[in-house]
Amino acid sequence: MEETNGENQSRKFNRTVFDHFAHLISANEKNRIKGSLNILKHFYTVQEKDIEVNHALTRIIRGLGSSTNMPRTGFYTILVALLNFRNDISVSQIFDLMDKHLHKAGSNARSENADILTGQILACGAIIRSNLWSKTTDKEKLKIVECILIASKERTYQGLLAFEFIINIFEKVEDKDFYALCPLFKDEVSKPLENYNLDSLYLLYNMKKKYPQLPKKLKSVIVYPEVLAEENIGKLCRILMIIPKLSSLQHPVYDIISSEAATSSNLTYFIEELDGYLDIPSRNKLLVITKIYTILLEKLEDVSVVPNILTKHFMHQMLNHFKTLKGKDQDVEFKQSINKFFEQLLEKLKPEDVNSKIKIAVLKKLLFSPGTFIFEKITHSKIVQNITWSLNDDGVKKLVAVYRGVIEGSEIVDSQYGHGDYWLNNDKLYAAHLLIKLLNHKAVRDENDWKTEQLIFLMELGLLKDTKVHIGSELSASLKTAFFGALDLKLAKLEQLHTILLSVVLHLNSKLTPENLETALRSTITIEQYEIWEKTISIITKIEKKKKKGGLRSVFLTLFLHLALLLFNDAKLAVDSLNELFVCYEKTRKSRKNSEAMDETTTEDAAVEDVMWIEVVTDLFLNFLSQNSHLLRNIVNLIQKTKILYPKKNTERDEEDSDEESESEKEDESDDSNNEEDDDDDDDDDDMEDETANDKLRMALHKVLTSNGYQSDEESIDIDQMSDTEGEKLDKALADAFKQFRPNRGKGKKQNEDQRTLTHFRVRVLDLIEIYLDSNPSMILTLEIMLPLLKTVEFSVRDEHQSPLLHRLKSCLKKLSNLKKFENTDGVDDAVLCDLLKSLLDKGTKNTWIVQDMREQISHCCIFTIKCSDLLSNAEATPKKVKKRLKNSIVELISNELDTYFNKRECATPFLVFKNLLKISWDGNLTLVTIILKYLFDANVKVFKKSQGLELVLSFYTNQRYLRSNTEKIREALTESHEEFSNNAITLFKSLCETERKVPSEKFLGNMYKLLVAMKTSVLNIDCMKWSEIAESVREFMGTVTLSKDAKTAFNKLCACLNVSNVVKHNPVVTSSKTNDEKATKGTKEKKKNKKTKNKEKLKLKKEAKELRLQSLSEGFKSLDFAVANDEVTMETNEESEDSSDKSKKQKKRKSSEGSVEGKEFNDENTTKKSKKKRKNSENTESGAATVNGVIESHNKKRKHKTS
Repeated sequence: MEETNGENQSRKFNRTVFDHFAHLISANEKNRIKGSLNILKHFYTVQEKDIEVNHALTRIIRGLGSSTNMPRTGFYTILVALLNFRNDISVSQIFDLMDKHLHKAGSNARSENADILTGQILACGAIIRSNLWSKTTDKEKLKIVECILIASKERTYQGLLAFEFIINIFEKVEDKDFYALCPLFKDEVSKPLENYNLDSLYLLYNMKKKYPQLPKKLKSVIVYPEVLAEENIGKLCRILMIIPKLSSLQHPVYDIISSEAATSSNLTYFIEELDGYLDIPSRNKLLVITKIYTILLEKLEDVSVVPNILTKHFMHQMLNHFKTLKGKDQDVEFKQSINKFFEQLLEKLKPEDVNSKIKIAVLKKLLFSPGTFIFEKITHSKIVQNITWSLNDDGVKKLVAVYRGVIEGSEIVDSQYGHGDYWLNNDKLYAAHLLIKLLNHKAVRDENDWKTEQLIFLMELGLLKDTKVHIGSELSASLKTAFFGALDLKLAKLEQLHTILLSVVLHLNSKLTPENLETALRSTITIEQYEIWEKTISIITKIEKKKKKGGLRSVFLTLFLHLALLLFNDAKLAVDSLNELFVCYEKTRKSRKNSEAMDETTTEDAAVEDVMWIEVVTDLFLNFLSQNSHLLRNIVNLIQKTKILYPKKNTERDEEDSDEESESEKEDESDDSNNEEDDDDDDDDDDMEDETANDKLRMALHKVLTSNGYQSDEESIDIDQMSDTEGEKLDKALADAFKQFRPNRGKGKKQNEDQRTLTHFRVRVLDLIEIYLDSNPSMILTLEIMLPLLKTVEFSVRDEHQSPLLHRLKSCLKKLSNLKKFENTDGVDDAVLCDLLKSLLDKGTKNTWIVQDMREQISHCCIFTIKCSDLLSNAEATPKKVKKRLKNSIVELISNELDTYFNKRECATPFLVFKNLLKISWDGNLTLVTIILKYLFDANVKVFKKSQGLELVLSFYTNQRYLRSNTEKIREALTESHEEFSNNAITLFKSLCETERKVPSEKFLGNMYKLLVAMKTSVLNIDCMKWSEIAESVREFMGTVTLSKDAKTAFNKLCACLNVSNVVKHNPVVTSSKTNDEKATKGTKEKKKNKKTKNKEKLKLKKEAKELRLQSLSEGFKSLDFAVANDEVTMETNEESEDSSDKSKKQKKRKSSEGSVEGKEFNDENTTKKSKKKRKNSENTESGAATVNGVIESHNKKRKHKTS
């Protein structure tokens, strides 16, 4: 370092220290660190002791007495660091500065004195934690400890700070020094335990920690060697529970005592003593005990003690405090504390080796002690469910026994209101629901006999009167509902469900006779219904006796068992359904030559009867789905998953005919809801109407465009080059045209009851279709389902009342289009898929608005069809000729549609179809991209279609999954297209640099830049393109135009990819768009000039009108002098004119030449307006004459009075 004289050092000190000391009080930690480092760096270089060090120490010592924590932290940190590397600072020097700058005074406020004492503790603490402590003498050590102990008695918060430094001394001193210091602590640790506080306990435990065996020299000081002794626990709990403020919860003594108590033999007594402090509600005490219990659970070794921690008062106060939390008062601190307790409780009980008795005891504490089963609802937790889920099979059965005891009344409430209360009906019902949940517990998955026993128990309570348990009618009705909900069992096999339900049905049948229906059942049934019950039982018994119970027998057995029980819940639905099911069962039984051969491989000829039995079953399923019953819905879902009712190979033709009839019926229903005729030609008429509407709309748009200056349909309209006036005019004209041809969306009438019922029925049909789609259907049936669904979407879009149906249709089509696995591909070939795809693309010839509303659904269906073709092409069973023909046909079909989209205006095929198609992994995309790349530079294609083409190609090059699948093949296939695209792009940008050229829209340019970036960064590594020339031409073009932020951002990314600078020299050229801009600007200026001229005319006319009015009023009164009044009026008028003129000048300065023109225009127009104003003023003359005469008379009287 360069040597400097004392003056220079002083200046450097002043500049460094005084500047950086201000950073030590900053609330920003980084600023404090930065200031400390700069100060320390300075004092590290100045090794000799001089005035700088003393001055710095003075500032630091004074800063320790600050009233806030941030400055204290900064000054304390730098003091410790300074003492660590400066050997010339002594303890005496620090104490001298403390005596001078940190001393109490009687004139100071108590808070100020407390801050001073805190500063003393920090100064002594800095000595202890620095290297200076090792250099202190014994006398100085005693002085430091005495200073800390004396300063700690001013305020309660100072005790913990002081004892933290003293405990640091315990870690640094040897036995000899420790014994010498012990007498200083005698007053603190030898006092009676009832006089202790948290700080004293903290000091005592740390002294015991250093010497656990307590030498003789310490026995006179430490008089409580066992704090958790039984005789001390009461006093100890009082110290822990009664705290001065809530921040005391952060005191480390809680962790120390709780950890020791967790392994103490007096733990139970300690817990009971703590719980006694909660007999009176207190939030602070509840938080204290929650913290202690949480630590106990964490440190506990004996898990059997866990139920004892959930004490009675603790549970009651916790629940009661949760009940008081309403609205904004959520008490986040309390909730966080309780959540930590629950987490620790679950962590302790989670291991598999924990006995189920302990877990059940804990559950009883959580539910029985508060006396409510809605514990989780009140506490917003899932502690009961999580503990229940960790039980084994034995534990589940024991817990079910507890819940049954609650329902039966054998289990008694142990609530805060006293032991022996009975459970409320709501709690009994909640216990029943918890019992039902346990039936699907993973630990009892195969306990079918035990599940049967529990279902019979619930059935007897809900349906039968003659039971040992006495419950009211209200509870029995609720238990009956719970029982039918319990029948929804999650079982691995259908045979297990048959076994359980059969036992329940037979048990119920054993309790019923025709004579005791009224006495045995809580809700009686009629004799006719009982006869149906008996018939059902007879059929169930016959099916059960068969050796082969698979196939259709399994389906009928499932339905008969559920519907038999449904008789006692919804008799009307059950009777109707059973009667239909009887017919179906009889038809299937009689149609078989050998009933014993009835299994899932047997086929059936069902064309003999008028009504197919499978249609009856379908109607039955739809009826189930319409009941808003979770159980009935699951029955349908369960039977659908068996695939037993699916059509077989030899009945595919009949089923297709049936599907066609069903589709025609749906179309008829749709037509009925829209008040249309039920003719076969309705669809054709609708199509013709749509085409006529489109033609009319096209003619209207043609008229609008030609009237606004566009003489040809092929002329492209660039909105960016329009003036504001032209844009507003065209916008209004187009809006009027579209309003005239907006389709009727059904807003005229409200939906009647029949139409609403029909909508709900269609939604139920969609439910059934979705259930079918979940079972991996065949490809041919899936494709046949798709078109009717899309047709229904088209119908729903037209009518706003069908919004629920439309929502479900979209969901169903999405699920259908996401199918990846099929049972088989039989019946699907290239002709089927091509015809289907063609019909989907033909939607683009229909109503434009409808197609745009359906664009997502049409896109999903088209892509699904292409995926099916791809799946069929990759299947080994498909012949090679079919594979080749299929691929070529699909690609040709899409290519032709793409050509139509770019070349014909009337093509309404949704753009989304092509965009989503290019995002999937399909080899046909190579052909599509090649076609699109050619259209990008075709002069006959409109600019906005070119922009869309750029988006399509961009979708292809960002499809990384497909590009990575076969990189070499794709690169070779597109090499020629890439070269041609490169040349065309260079030619385009060079042509745009020429004068009098037409600049494309910014959207086109932005998409072009994005596409070039995607091609450059693609995994294809396209090297055949002339990237350097492209970069040069693009940069040259960007120097001629000024683009928006989005286009500039895309250009910057392109430059970064090409490793060229994005800074270009701006050389603007004359463009057609610029000419238009100049015209628009000139038109705007003329508007402003006309507006200012009119304002000036108004002001001058106003002035002349006032002058004429005054002249007319003053005629015939020459003797009177109105000069003063006239001057005042003129002055006011001139002031107004000047003010207006100043305002107009401030808005925009005009040239002198423009001013002269405006003057001429004003003179020409003013001659006609002035004559009009004169005529108007002459009319006002008579009305003002009377007023003037009155003024004149009063004036003459005053003059006569003065002369007299």
